[in-house]
Amino acid sequence: MSRQPVGMRLEVIAGNAAGTTILVEDALVIGRHADGPGRLSEDPEISRQHARISRELTGDYAIEDLGSSNGTFVNGLRIDSPRLLAAGDSIETGATTLVVRDIVRGEGEGGSPAAGEALAGAAGEASAVEPSAALPPLALSLEVDFQAREARIALGGDGDTVRIVFADGRWQVAT
Repeated sequence: MSRQPVGMRLEVIAGNAAGTTILVEDALVIGRHADGPGRLSEDPEISRQHARISRELTGDYAIEDLGSSNGTFVNGLRIDSPRLLAAGDSIETGATTLVVRDIVRGEGEGGSPAAGEALAGAAGEASAVEPSAALPPLALSLEVDFQAREARIALGGDGDTVRIVFADGRWQVAT
């Protein structure tokens, strides 16, 4: 039985690489010093290490700016922290605009697919750069008491708790 292919398909719609399709399996570094399709046909407005797209353990794909001078934009908004991507999202780096066309998750979406899997039947080059380091699990608990207009968020089983109250028409951290 064959595995379902996993990956993300990006279409370059503006810039030097317009008309190109880029396939991302695990990660893609975008920049002048990147390997392969991440160079975006030598876009002079991208930084040496501009941005990284990587597959999370959930099967979702996230993009993060790597401290570029011109910034990375998703759907017209500059990002300052990693952001999950969805089909239809527009990514701007330098003079290049890419659109997320497809995201295909494998069976059991939470797991990591076998090495070497590629998105089947799509044109373009596949990117196979180092995947980002996995982060440890994050456990949060949320308790909301609407009658008391209070909420508590706890980090892990024995982590810090933040108390939030509804006052003056908005939710705010209790001091």
